Amino acid sequence: MLKEVIKRDNRKVCFDKKKITAAIFKAAREVGGDDTELAKALTEIVADMVEKAEGAAITVEEIQDIVEKTLIEEGHAKTAKAYILYRYERSKAREQKMRLIQTVAELSSNETNSNNKRENANIVFYII
Repeated sequence: MLKEVIKRDNRKVCFDKKKITAAIFKAAREVGGDDTELAKALTEIVADMVEKAEGAAITVEEIQDIVEKTLIEEGHAKTAKAYILYRYERSKAREQKMRLIQTVAELSSNETNSNNKRENANIVFYII
């Protein structure tokens, strides 16, 4: 049975082994690796574990945890470290993006409120 993956924005997509292979290979290249077949073999281990996970869907975070565990258990500690560091950096970037979005929303809201206050303060009375 193919698992659905729950993305961070709560969308559900089909599990795609190619994305796992690409992530593992990218981490391996960071530490000098260049074996795509090994990345594919490790992906198969990850895919088996994903399939065995309970439920019809699995989160991106859970898959990433499985990738880390697999890399470590299969003796690829350097690749696991590169993968973990990349994951950490992406998490920080997402947090910064969310803070920026919240700040812009707050500023926009404050600007709207300020405009309304100015509009109300600039009432001109006409004497007839």
